[in-house]
Amino acid sequence: MSTPTKYQVIVNDIKAKIDSGEWQPDTQIPSQTELAQLYDTSEMTSRRALSELVNEGRIYRLRGKGSFVRGERAADPAEVKATRGPAAARALNTNGLEKLYLVHNTGAQILYLEHRFYDDMFGAIREESGRRGIAVEWWDYSLHGKLPDTPNAGFIVTTMGEREFSSGQIEQWMQEGRHLVTVHSYFPQFSVPYVIIDNLTGGYLATHHLLELGHRRIGILLTGASLVDLNQEFSLRLQGYKLALNLAHLPLDPELVHVVNDDTESQQSGELGYRYFEQLAEPPTAIFAASDLKAYGLARAAQQRGLSVPEDLSIVGYDDMRFAQYVGLTTINQNSALMGKRAVEILCSDNAAKRGSASLKDEIVPQLVVRQSTAACRSAISSP
Repeated sequence: MSTPTKYQVIVNDIKAKIDSGEWQPDTQIPSQTELAQLYDTSEMTSRRALSELVNEGRIYRLRGKGSFVRGERAADPAEVKATRGPAAARALNTNGLEKLYLVHNTGAQILYLEHRFYDDMFGAIREESGRRGIAVEWWDYSLHGKLPDTPNAGFIVTTMGEREFSSGQIEQWMQEGRHLVTVHSYFPQFSVPYVIIDNLTGGYLATHHLLELGHRRIGILLTGASLVDLNQEFSLRLQGYKLALNLAHLPLDPELVHVVNDDTESQQSGELGYRYFEQLAEPPTAIFAASDLKAYGLARAAQQRGLSVPEDLSIVGYDDMRFAQYVGLTTINQNSALMGKRAVEILCSDNAAKRGSASLKDEIVPQLVVRQSTAACRSAISSP
């Protein structure tokens, strides 16, 4: 048997303490800093362990307070199947919600719904809501300009593209007493429950994978107006990239960080990124492209120059879009289905009410999906 990784050791030890009754429901557990000291590891490792436990439904987090043992374990799929029915649905819906609105602000940009990130998330929302006997309706705020006044309703507020909701809108809905949770965005100034993807860990996992393959000159390809004007997701992925290099005792080389000036993700952005990296005096042997579309454009440009992927250049994408499996792209799956499921669970729970103004927060850990676009380091890019 293989030796468990350090984060798995932490996860297993905490589970054992919970299962044995040593740590009772609502008991506060050590912080990620304390766990890192106890297990002689990095805070990145202990953070990943805590996130894994949140994803499994074993613990929950309260913003500004810490992590606590969850009172009820997440239901096993076999148990759920055996207990389906009106009574079981009511038991899973302690707040008595009758309808759930998925509030978005996309307007005419409906094609965002085709992206796997949102497709997986929305599918999970519908499935989990149905399991709890709750009707779901998509609510285009850009069309209506207000939320519906439906009794016993919950609201999942999500951001797609650049059409973000303002803090003023969130504050107004709080004052109206709306029962809501935000996904894919959060407002730390308010006590609003939220579920987000841990993009820092995603960037770390992508870069760490390349480091494990022996690559030392690793580029990162981002999209935005400039390095100081990245969106929140890309900024956090960049932090994860920096953290992985730091833990590997490698200096950050600014010329290996490249931002393509574009406001959308595209194959062309990847092709432009390749042109930048190939002209460096010492090009990278591996590149973390912060989206699958950029990664695909990057790979095509490299192959058009006569290079082989991954023998000459290893590439990691981000999003695990449907096409990634067909082209053999190593990538990061954001686990957005779990994000949707957790949003419904939070709305159906009375934990937030019991804890007053404390806000429930979940950060979903992405997963590295290894395919054929990465391999052990062999040679750097060479210009034709």
